Amino acid sequence: MTVIWTHKAESSFNDIVDYLLVLWSVEIATNFVDIVEHTIDLIVQHPEMFKVSEYDKQSREAFITKHTTMFYRVMDDKIEIEYFWGNFDNPNKIKGLLKPN
Repeated sequence: MTVIWTHKAESSFNDIVDYLLVLWSVEIATNFVDIVEHTIDLIVQHPEMFKVSEYDKQSREAFITKHTTMFYRVMDDKIEIEYFWGNFDNPNKIKGLLKPN
């Protein structure tokens, strides 16, 4: 399966990495990137391994860390990474960030 990233996914991922580099360390940021890459590898092998999102039934929620969830869609032969969400943000904002059904 091909993995594609939306612009929102790239932007939100980069924002998290930048935040970790500024406030924590290169080691913490690298660990986060490694976890994301590993999670995506697992999703490619088992696309439906994570639960369907309660916010959008076409999306799935992959738990990355206690602070971050990755939203993605399974589309025929593609996995679309939609967005990285800070788990402590206001959940009412999520619907506006995911693609409409």
